Amino acid sequence: MSSNQLKPLRFMLIAILVLLFFQYELGIQVNFSNLAAIPPFGFFIPQISDALHQAGSVALIHAIVGAWLVILAAINLILSLRSKVRSAQVYGVLSFISMIFAAGGGLFFVLSGFQSDNASHTMATNFLLCFVLLFLELYSIKPEKAKVN
Repeated sequence: MSSNQLKPLRFMLIAILVLLFFQYELGIQVNFSNLAAIPPFGFFIPQISDALHQAGSVALIHAIVGAWLVILAAINLILSLRSKVRSAQVYGVLSFISMIFAAGGGLFFVLSGFQSDNASHTMATNFLLCFVLLFLELYSIKPEKAKVN
């Protein structure tokens, strides 16, 4: 596959990595804000929205950016699978799975009433894993590295 055909994938990867940097900063700010614990609740969109509004605008923005990251990770997955570069395909699939687990950890953290350290840890660990996998994917499609199977 030519280097020009990989440009959309390269652009997508860089955009996701930049957004992940801002997501990290927002997450650290939320973490330092010492969220007030609320009673755990079930999955109900209005309650999730209320909890995030209660936590503050930074937590709400963090959740919105997280949702966009999942969407962009799905687009990246499609682009990587179409790239015909085996390593990019593998990293694309793994980064998507990791992004889903990070988002799930965030969702379960909110549903726990901002109390579950395990959910927070899941979010943070999978965020880091996804960040590394996306860099590896970007490296795998370097013009001199990209090889079609």
